[in-house]
Amino acid sequence: MVAYGHSWVDGDGASAATSCLAALVAAGLDLELDNRGVGGSSSTGTAALVRAYPPPPARLYLLMTGLNDLRLGGDAASAQQGYTDALRTIFAAFREAAPDALVVALAQPPLLDFSLHAPHNLGSNVLVDSYNSELRRVAAGFPHVVVVEPAGWDAGTMLDEDTVHPNDAGHRCLARAAVGAATAAWQ
Repeated sequence: MVAYGHSWVDGDGASAATSCLAALVAAGLDLELDNRGVGGSSSTGTAALVRAYPPPPARLYLLMTGLNDLRLGGDAASAQQGYTDALRTIFAAFREAAPDALVVALAQPPLLDFSLHAPHNLGSNVLVDSYNSELRRVAAGFPHVVVVEPAGWDAGTMLDEDTVHPNDAGHRCLARAAVGAATAAWQ
């Protein structure tokens, strides 16, 4: 399994490397993990990464991106267009590397407070919904891509004290959703 995305994929907020989203998904599916998540990255950063270093072949690609785009870009049309273009680049790179691989793309769950951490304070849960809609729209144009909404997400109990990253409970919630989606797709 190869994982790409922002700090949530990288493991920020988890109490240990084995407690982070990507590690839990790999363990839950009995797959080796190649975690290429980068804290602070945007979708355009992830797209640049897959262009510079094409993804290795894998049975599963895990993707979670977009939060930093909307937190920094706010409701600017250019920010969402950059996200759309980046998703197309990322999904195409996965298809090129492994045409039959499953891609599990995690939708961004809501946060409680976007006002902290300037200049990354321009987001909102309305924008989260908009970006998730765009994720579903772009993903529908690629084979073997499943977009997953984490059932049971509770921002009040699943975010770290910094209000941006998931705590261990949040990482477990996201991992359960990804494992469930992959398991259902492979049956």
